[in-house]
This record gives sequence, C-alpha cells and structure tokens, in this order.
Amino acid sequence: MPRKELLIEHLKELISIVERSDGDHDALRRIRREGFFYPFWDEEFEYRLHRLDQKVDALLERPAPSCRMASEEGNHVLQLMTGVGTAARTEAIDYMRSGFSGAKQLVICDPYFLLSNSKNSKTDYLTGIDAVIPKTVKAIELYVKPRKRDAEVAAGFTKLCQDRDIKLNCRKTEELHDRVWIVDSTRAFVVGASFNGLGNKCAFILELPEEDRRNFIKEVGLLRERTTRSKSA
Repeated sequence: MPRKELLIEHLKELISIVERSDGDHDALRRIRREGFFYPFWDEEFEYRLHRLDQKVDALLERPAPSCRMASEEGNHVLQLMTGVGTAARTEAIDYMRSGFSGAKQLVICDPYFLLSNSKNSKTDYLTGIDAVIPKTVKAIELYVKPRKRDAEVAAGFTKLCQDRDIKLNCRKTEELHDRVWIVDSTRAFVVGASFNGLGNKCAFILELPEEDRRNFIKEVGLLRERTTRSKSA
C-alpha cells in the first residue's frame, strides 16, 4: 500500500482510538503501545520532537530583547527630535548648549564637523559652532574623517578655539560613524545628524544611558591610542 494511503488508514484508526480513550494520557499510551505511526513515528521522529521541545523551552526562558530607551531608565533620558529649517537648527543648537552647560571639556565625534553645507554660509556655520560650545569649555578633542575638511571652516574653528583659550586636539579616523558629543566624561549625547546637517533633516538628539556612555568612552580611549593628534583642525 502506498505511504499516503497507509497514513490515511492510520489516521482513521487513530481517530477511533482517541474517541474510545479516557483522556489525553490514555490516548497517547494506546497509540505508543500499538506502534501506531510506524514507520512514520519511530525513535528518530521522537528524538527530533524532543529536541524541538527543548529549543522551545529555551526560547521561553530567554530574556526578551528590549530597547533601553523604552525602559524605566529611558524615561530619564533627554531627547529632542529636530525638524527642518532655520528655526529647527536654532532649537537644536540651544538644546545642545543647554545639555553641555558648565562643561570644561568636550569630545566631539563627528566625521563631517569641519564641513559646512550649501544651506549655511561658512560664517554662519562657525557662528553656530561658537554658540553651541559653552563659555566654560577649556579643552576640545575632535574626531573627524580624513580629507573631509573645508580649509576655511577648519581655520575658523582653530581661530575660535585660540580666541577663547580652548586647548584643541584634532584626530582623524575612519573608525567612527555615529555623531557623539561627550561632556566631561559624565554625559554623552548622540546627535543623529552631523552638526552641519542639523535643520536639514529630521533627526534625534539623545543622551546616552550610563552603560553605553562608559562603553563608548572606553572605545574612544582605545582609538586615541591609535591616532595622532594635531593642535589645529
């Protein structure tokens, strides 16, 4: 008899046994005792079912992945979504300056920080940089991409630091992607757009939770050891 027809016959008999049984355990006991699904239900089949049970149990016991921003901790994380336009850029700069208030040192990780864009003149761009850096800042460490530099912007930023007596260390690297501003090693903000892109597209500015901040600062420390510094941008 073909396997398909044999399986149909077995299924009919199975239904009959289940109907005559006194419950689930009694039905399973009868089915196994009579070797009902042989050759469909052999030791290999039972072994595979057992393995599947184990995997399901393990998945049920595994902690569900979650976003820290959605947790109770995330309720205390400052965040701002910037819009598009001049007013949105001004709001973002004000928000960042407020978050950096009282800072003595800034670490700026922004690959395109030394590039302006067509929507802002280079003078306006430098004015924005001057506005976002608190007057209390005495040292800036800047991480940018190599060869992503507007000479006029770089010279203007270097002069800004000199005029305000800010010690500047500039490092070039290809190993950073996200835009992060670290404030005195005690706070850090992820800025969704490069500073030159604020107001051009919608983006979030989020303060990093403590564990992420510590891990990021650790990676920046390792990167510091692998890069050379320049006292000008």
